[in-house]
Amino acid sequence: MSATVQDAQHVRAATGDVFEVVLRHPEHSETPKTRVRIWVAETETNAPVSGAQVELTLTGSTVQKLSPRMLSAGAYEAEALLEPETEWAAVVTVTRGNDVDVLALGTVHLEQDHDTSSAAGATGGWRWGAVGGASLLAAVGAWWSSRRKKVRT
Repeated sequence: MSATVQDAQHVRAATGDVFEVVLRHPEHSETPKTRVRIWVAETETNAPVSGAQVELTLTGSTVQKLSPRMLSAGAYEAEALLEPETEWAAVVTVTRGNDVDVLALGTVHLEQDHDTSSAAGATGGWRWGAVGGASLLAAVGAWWSSRRKKVRT
């Protein structure tokens, strides 16, 4: 399986008193709407959270309040209108019963699509995308592993 620039993802994570969330979206989008995925787990047990009310608020050139739909236990998805080269402050609110966490995830953005038709541009973009993707996977894996070890002790 080969990595492409289109496969590259931006990831943001935050941990609250009750819930922890991970938000992922592509670096580039070829459509007006960009798919964003949010994973929600319990902070104490790291168990996926089902049936929660999840709201994603993106504040940038406009304010978007999205209600992601649950795909499976702990996995939620929404479509956002993210303009390239615009910073969006991302905040996720998770509510389940009497438990509520409001988690700031920092900023998200889409990068402007670049012309990758030249050999140097395509090779350089692919290399940086692969390096960034591998680094991101290693960081998320280490974070996930540390959370799993914390639960077992």
